[in-house]
Amino acid sequence: IFAPAYRDDEFDEIMGLCDHIVFNSFAQWKRFRPLVKKAEADRNIEIECGLRLNPEHSEGAVPIYDPCDAGSRLGIRPASFEAALAEDPNALDGISGLHFHTLCEQNSDCLARTLEAVEKHFGKYFHQMKWINFGGGHHITRDDYDLELLCSCIEHVRDTYGVQVYLEPGEAVALNAGVLVSTVLDVIQADMPIA
Repeated sequence: IFAPAYRDDEFDEIMGLCDHIVFNSFAQWKRFRPLVKKAEADRNIEIECGLRLNPEHSEGAVPIYDPCDAGSRLGIRPASFEAALAEDPNALDGISGLHFHTLCEQNSDCLARTLEAVEKHFGKYFHQMKWINFGGGHHITRDDYDLELLCSCIEHVRDTYGVQVYLEPGEAVALNAGVLVSTVLDVIQADMPIA
């Protein structure tokens, strides 16, 4: 699970359902870390925790869908990441992965350029991690998608840093998978006809 911020009144339920949780800030991680540790003890499992990164590298054509656009609330920017570690050198204790999600229905050339920016700003921390999540927006089922470049990006990170690589293909999994067939069973009149 990932959220820009978690609510106190929902976090116990989240901890009962999830074994991977990504935090959007060091403040959220610090705030909920004791509850993660309690849930691990209560459920007798390890909950993998990660931090979302903002590499300040935009590939999106539409600003509203660009998580690296100026003013974005998504991910920890390089300067904030370094400041948090300067303030608390143990801030990454308990963090097993890093996550970035910067793409929206894009090809792997966008991923390759983004990955270069992510490594530039955060690569020195990859060796401390178990996994790196490349996020979503990869249109891997599109006919013109460069699968070889995607594989090269995955293998590079896996082999260079010794981590597992996650992808969130999202829409690509079901793109052009079929059509939805439905039947209107009734029409009621509200402010307009409603099927």
